[in-house]
Amino acid sequence: MDFYVISPVSNLEPMKLGDRIFALAHLWVQFPEYREFIKARKEEGWFITLDNSAAERALVTEDILINICHELMPNEVIAPDVLFDVDVTIANAKNFRDRMESEGLLGKIEIFFCPQGKTKEDWLKAYMWAMFQDWIDVIGFSKIAVPNAWLEDYKDDQGIKEARHMAYDHLLAEGALVKPIHCLGQGSYTEFAYYTHPMMRSTDSVYPVLAAAHGIDFSKDSETRIPTPHNFLETFDMSGVNIELVKKNIQYLRLSCMDYA
Repeated sequence: MDFYVISPVSNLEPMKLGDRIFALAHLWVQFPEYREFIKARKEEGWFITLDNSAAERALVTEDILINICHELMPNEVIAPDVLFDVDVTIANAKNFRDRMESEGLLGKIEIFFCPQGKTKEDWLKAYMWAMFQDWIDVIGFSKIAVPNAWLEDYKDDQGIKEARHMAYDHLLAEGALVKPIHCLGQGSYTEFAYYTHPMMRSTDSVYPVLAAAHGIDFSKDSETRIPTPHNFLETFDMSGVNIELVKKNIQYLRLSCMDYA
């Protein structure tokens, strides 16, 4: 599996330690230095995923997302989704596909769909719908939506690995892993060695950086998951963080992704 590293705006350099670049729409809008960093990676030929920032509870409209697509021309864009709402998320994706076509972007930028739902049944409804849409190229396993739907005692930013393993096992048994899967966010870096199916494409996370900011060394603690503050990327000052520990944690994530068969 490939992986993307996400880092606070105060120091974006750790993002270059991943295999791909994950661009967050709300940061693109707010920070000129973030835009310049992402544009520079585009010029260097990096694969770029444009995220709609739904998981960050950011109010990024379809118009804003389309404008960024025109300016950046990422490799793929995550269609607007609404946390836990299967019907609105599907409707939004249909509208976004039509808008991409009318703007001359369909076929130039791939569309990434993130299933939502309050229950396992709703989440599977969204997933199976996306599986049969030929214009949806990639499907996301959200670190919020999957645990909320698959676990009975869901708590914020907990049980991510366990819930996604449950979803993966179910879809594998049903023969439903037919499009590339991206795991949005991370609980434990040990999650990814479990996946053996070639459609498990990639993952992204800020957690190797957040953990280092709290002094957590993945070589000593692989399971503690501190919930990510919603303003962490915008406001956290990286100047006091041990960058060598960040690099070490990222290397443990890399090794876990490499263990994937």
